[in-house]
Amino acid sequence: MSESSADPIPRHIWPLAAVVVTGSVMSILDTTIVNVALETLSRDLHSPLATIQWVSTGYLLALATVIPLTGWAAERFGPKRVWMTVVTGFVVSSVLCGLAWSADSLTAFRVLQGLAGGMVMPVGMITLAQAAGPRHMGRVMSVVGVPMLLAPVLGPVLGGLIVEHFSWRWIFFVNLPVGVLGLVLARRLLPSK
Repeated sequence: MSESSADPIPRHIWPLAAVVVTGSVMSILDTTIVNVALETLSRDLHSPLATIQWVSTGYLLALATVIPLTGWAAERFGPKRVWMTVVTGFVVSSVLCGLAWSADSLTAFRVLQGLAGGMVMPVGMITLAQAAGPRHMGRVMSVVGVPMLLAPVLGPVLGGLIVEHFSWRWIFFVNLPVGVLGLVLARRLLPSK
């Protein structure tokens, strides 16, 4: 066993990892949580299923579109500022999604949500990589990767429970407390540079 693999992850990394996981899980969860509500959305918004499917498709396309911009934005504005901005954008667009009045408005708000959500995880990874350094980066990424891998699995379960017991709007409103918690933690814990 090499000396670097025997080193424990430094204590100062754990709070940063908690912040990154909070935001990333919120964004990743939204890729699957909505899928179980498509039929309900179709019925409640009086729109054919083929139109409602753009709620998921628009989000995923927007999400993928902004990922390449993340490195440039983090370099230009700093990872903390970018993270705070995109999580704020994600929370605001989540509230807008929950308030949507039609399939078109919901799709538009989901695209906005995807534009913000697409940068959350990459900028979080940049922050962790900078804090961990090359010596601990592999171990840190493997630890934070586990909750992120569980989010797509839990999304349909959580979405089904929300749709069954509450309004479909809560699929989006659930991001509000998680996002606010992530912002409060990030403001206190993420390094400024």
